Amino acid sequence: MAVEGLGEPGIEAHLIALRDWLVSEDALRGRVRPQRQSPLPGHMGSAMELLTVSLGSGGILAVLIQSVCTWLTSRGTNVKITISAEDGRRIEVDVQRAADPQALLREVAEQFPEPGSLPR
Repeated sequence: MAVEGLGEPGIEAHLIALRDWLVSEDALRGRVRPQRQSPLPGHMGSAMELLTVSLGSGGILAVLIQSVCTWLTSRGTNVKITISAEDGRRIEVDVQRAADPQALLREVAEQFPEPGSLPR
């Protein structure tokens, strides 16, 4: 599962803040990894492009979504992020959608069912 910014100015600072927020969750600790893009020509470093979260099982996705919703609503700006799976499924989350985390959790559960669960 990946969490990425949507090309907004200063998105790397938001992704760093989100990474710091997520790793403070006991259930997510050790599961969040930053990924960087290749350095641009003439630059010495690279920008953080996305966060990768290893989900496994046991409700980790619900913890991730709840934490992302809380983080988004606590921000002073309207940051948009995309949560995506390796198979191409994606869901965009912003402050307005994060304001109703239960509805978002239901939508995410439909698009990203837990491994081994039966489709509804």
